[in-house]
Amino acid sequence: MIASILKKLLLKNKKLEFYFWYLRTLDKRIFLPTIRVQTMEETIKDLVATKRSIARYGDGELSIMMGKGNPIFQIQNELLSKRLQEVLQSNLDNLIVAIPRTFYSMEGEKMHIKYFWYAYINKNGKELFSYFNKKKIYGNAALTRFYLGQEDKTVSYRVAKLLKKLWDKKELLFIEGELSRMGVGNDLFDNASDIKRILCPSKNAFNSYDAILEAAIAHGKDKVIMIALGPTASVLSYDLTKLGYHALDVGHIDVEYMWMLMKAERVMPIKGRYVSETRDAQDYEIPEPDKTIYENSIIAKIGI
Repeated sequence: MIASILKKLLLKNKKLEFYFWYLRTLDKRIFLPTIRVQTMEETIKDLVATKRSIARYGDGELSIMMGKGNPIFQIQNELLSKRLQEVLQSNLDNLIVAIPRTFYSMEGEKMHIKYFWYAYINKNGKELFSYFNKKKIYGNAALTRFYLGQEDKTVSYRVAKLLKKLWDKKELLFIEGELSRMGVGNDLFDNASDIKRILCPSKNAFNSYDAILEAAIAHGKDKVIMIALGPTASVLSYDLTKLGYHALDVGHIDVEYMWMLMKAERVMPIKGRYVSETRDAQDYEIPEPDKTIYENSIIAKIGI
């Protein structure tokens, strides 16, 4: 009787169901060490003040590093796994290594995001936390995923405004997937003084890593190098930083900004660019005058 009543309550109340599941799986997480991670705003302010580079880790990068799967846009690669471990455990003064703040706190996240990350920690926590430095304060990788998963959208708008300070009146070099098309059709980078692009494969970019790094070195001097290239971006930011370049692994930033402008409530396709998280048919045609501006900004194509 009590079990039946509890089952009905859980079916009617998703929040109650979540907390029941949370408590039932607590033993998988309770003995893990505390890993300190900044808020999105703290990380951005740190980047603006210090002009450091950033390399970011989401579940895709972490899974590849552990040899436990990969996102759809990058096949498992042993060298990439080793390089991702190297970057995560690095300690360069001019590089912020960023991981999801969900390893420290789930505050402000939507319910489905909490489910995902608690389940991820339940499955991988013991191994994953062995890679982290308990004495270190990590940046927040979610600074480029600032909208869709946030409960409080006022935080999202505040973060978007802060992000623009990173490239204010600066020359930018985008190193992006062929269909990423950052800034096309929106005002995200309108305060930059100039934008040039190097286009790379939308999938398995790490297969062309040496050529991409060479192109970045050739064209990135005195520019802020903005990289949206999946797990390859984490390694590329690190290598460029060691060579004295200013590199920002910005991943999903343009897609999240577009979803914010659309006031999207869920993952949605975006006209003119590839969105890896949706299986809906996507329209890659760029309307004028954006098309001409975009094509004139392309200075190199690697592996495509």
